Amino acid sequence: MDPEETGNGGNMGKTLRVIRVALILAAVVGVSGCVSGKVLTLPGDLERPGKKGAAKGTEGSPAVAVLDFTFAGDPSFELGRDFDHVRSIVWKRDPGKAMPDLIAGVLKEKGVRAVRVSGESSIPADAVAKVWGSVDRFRVDARKTGSLKMGVESAAVVSLTVRGAGGNVPAGWSSTVVSDYSTTDPLFVTPEGVRDALNGAANAVAEETVRRLIAAGVIALPEAPAGRPEGQPPAEAGKEGK
Repeated sequence: MDPEETGNGGNMGKTLRVIRVALILAAVVGVSGCVSGKVLTLPGDLERPGKKGAAKGTEGSPAVAVLDFTFAGDPSFELGRDFDHVRSIVWKRDPGKAMPDLIAGVLKEKGVRAVRVSGESSIPADAVAKVWGSVDRFRVDARKTGSLKMGVESAAVVSLTVRGAGGNVPAGWSSTVVSDYSTTDPLFVTPEGVRDALNGAANAVAEETVRRLIAAGVIALPEAPAGRPEGQPPAEAGKEGK
């Protein structure tokens, strides 16, 4: 006989189902509680992927000064929205400093002695070129995707306008670089997953920016010694991870 049709047995079955649902909901709240609230704060800084130590560039080569970029973003550090939890995504760093840091890092990986400075007054006397510009867009959003197979997608977009002087570049040269990047987490949004999406878009922009600086003649790569391909940093400059 079906226990749900036998008085107390039926009530017992209903009670067990209610308890089971309550436990599942409690587990969901417990897992997502670590990122709940009105603000989701992203951890850490942007970084080059797979790096083993800091690249140094070619010692003794002419310096390239990479200045702080301007950024007219939200003064509250808000970069986007976590739509499912209805809250802001916040990163307590300055994209106007983080992006040129990445650009300088890419240059060093290519053997260029890139020097990060805050502004014109700090440019070293031996600098043969300078790079500056503006971060025009720096955003990341998170939302649930799928119906049968649920997930959380973090989608980032980074855009900047780079300017350069030095080398053979025409006066007033500039270029706009844009990239988007997304990551997916199962079930729940995580600060690390959102940051990974932002880091991916920012690194893609930094790499393309360096490519355009070289192509335009702002920066010349150092000549490679015999036996080492052009553009490959010396051993002490650190290596790209695989």
